[in-house]
Formats: sequence, structure tokens, C-alpha cells
Amino acid sequence: MPSLIFRNGTVSVNDIFVSEWGYEQTNICFYQVISLHGKSTVRIRRIAGQSVITENGRDGCKPAPEHFIDEPLTRRINIHSGKPAIKIDDCERAYKASPDKTYYFTSYH
Repeated sequence: MPSLIFRNGTVSVNDIFVSEWGYEQTNICFYQVISLHGKSTVRIRRIAGQSVITENGRDGCKPAPEHFIDEPLTRRINIHSGKPAIKIDDCERAYKASPDKTYYFTSYH
């Protein structure tokens, strides 16, 4: 499978990226790489998260690959904080993630 190769890792089709962002709450967004272009450009699509109730009662979620919820975006991969990252917009940056990891979110009530 073709990959984009960076000093700090590779990026391949089907890799998952996650962003954790927010001000008074923590939002989690997942993105799946759907194609590679050139040396550092990818097409991604936002995917759904699967809810997980953890042992300690915290709200968590895991990525749900192939459960696309938005149209494709074309973005460049760069290295940020030592990991492959994608700038989604001015306030959101997604990092390469493990598809099995649970990510925790909070909500403002």
C-alpha cells in the first residue's frame, strides 16, 4: 500500500486522525484518510465516533472507520508536536491516531 513517508512516521490510506478541541468542553472529531496525492497531500473524510462508557464512568468514544459523515477535504500533512498532523481549519488540528484508543470528551450542561 502506498504511503507518505515522513521522518516521524508514515501516513497511508485508511489511517485515522483525531482532533481534541474546545473551550468549555472537549470535542472529539475523527477523520479517515481516503487518498494520497503527491508528497504531502491527503483527502480525508470526517467519520463518526462510537460511544464507549468506561470503567470509571467517563464519556468516551472510538473512531468508526468507513462511517463517513461529511464531504471529503483536501489537506496537507505536516509534522506538529513530533507527529503527522492535518490542519482542519484555524482552530482545529488532527493528529494521527490509534484506531483502538478511547478518547474522552466533556459536554457543557
